[in-house]
Order: sequence, then C-alpha cells, then structure tokens
Amino acid sequence: MQEFLFALTLSALPVVSNFMGAMIAEALPSSKQTLGFALHAAAGVLLAIASTELIPRVAIAKPVWAAILALFLGGAFFVWINQLLNLSKNRLRGVDHNSVSWVIFLSIAIDLFGDGLMIGTSLTIAPHLGVVLASGRVVAHIPEGFVTNAEFKSQNMPRTQRFWLLAAFLIPVWLGATLGYWGLRGQTDLPKLIVLAFTTGTLMVAIVEEIIPEAHQTQDTNLSTLTFIGSFALSMLFSSYLE
Repeated sequence: MQEFLFALTLSALPVVSNFMGAMIAEALPSSKQTLGFALHAAAGVLLAIASTELIPRVAIAKPVWAAILALFLGGAFFVWINQLLNLSKNRLRGVDHNSVSWVIFLSIAIDLFGDGLMIGTSLTIAPHLGVVLASGRVVAHIPEGFVTNAEFKSQNMPRTQRFWLLAAFLIPVWLGATLGYWGLRGQTDLPKLIVLAFTTGTLMVAIVEEIIPEAHQTQDTNLSTLTFIGSFALSMLFSSYLE
C-alpha cells in the first residue's frame, strides 16, 4: 500500500506543476519570450526522457514487434484524439467561449490520464523510472498550466471556477496511476513494456507536433535554443544519478 501511495504522490506532481504555471499566468502578464523559454525547456526534458529512458526499455521487449506496434498505436491514438479536439474547437469557436473552455479542459485531462498511466506502470518496472518520468512531466506541465490559465482568463472565466478546474485534474491523473499500478503489478515484463511503449508513442508525437511547433511560434532566440539543449542535458544527468 505504501508503494501505491507513493505512485499517487508522484502522479500528483504534474498537477501541482500545472497549478504553478497557472499561478504564474495569474500573477504576470503574458510574455511570449517567457513562454518560449518554458516550452523549449519542456521539449528538451521530454525528449531526453523518451530517448534515454523509454525507448531503450521498449527496444528490449520480447517480442520486440509487439512493443513497436504499441508505440505506433500510441502515436496514432494521440493524432486521433488531437484531431477530435481540433474538430470540436472549430465547431465551437465563435459560438460559446465556455464550451471551448471545456474542450481545453478535456484535452488536459486526457494528457494527465496518460501521465498517470505512464507513471503507475513505470513504478512496477523500476522505482527510479517512475521518479524520472514524474520529474520530467513536472517541467512539461508548468508551461501547459501557464497557457491553459491564460486562455481561461482571456475568456473571462471566474477565478474560482478556474481554480476548481485545476484541482479537478487530480481525478484523471490518479485514475491513470491506479490503472497502471494495480493493473500491471505482478505481471510479466511484456504487458508493462507494451503500455509503456504506447504512452511513449503519444509522448513523442506530442513533442514533435504540439510542444516544439508552439515553442517556435513564440519569440524564438538563440537563448531559447540553448534552453532546449540545456534542459535535455540536465535531464540526462538527473536520470543517470538516479540509477
């Protein structure tokens, strides 16, 4: 039970960082340069986690084709979900700002459910892997929380409602962590690696199609590029000392 409570604690960290990013947006006026630094840092950390922690573990699965197929399906799933969300946004745009806000809330909730699933599953493989993944998602969700709350503010959503929505993000992330931990605890390595490969596919597509393009739409500078590679290097260093 203590290990499960540890899984819940780790999986809650992305929600906490999401709230931190939202509080930054609450206190400060929006800055493209600050947002650009945050997005470049998030991309660097997540790319380091995917390339040095997740993909090497997926590659040792037996049979390896099952894990690779799961990785592809994870990326395809993200594309499908993103397409549905974009379609919903296009239909709702200009009709009801509150409805658009709920679409944004749903997209973040799906992302956090995947985070919880990945963290819960990783803890059944190696404790340090769960710590690394949770730490990486903490960095990634700060700019996400910043952008989300800034969007809610632009739609004149009341502050109390915004705070309740941020707190409600605990539900999907804890649900994912519970399914990942109890559903795969005691199982052989193959189903664990398949789930890990699936979430890796969603993460890789999110980095390439969402985070990096959004980072380049801000005030992109040489310093922001250095932020990207610096966060990548620091993430690798952090991971190596946890092993």
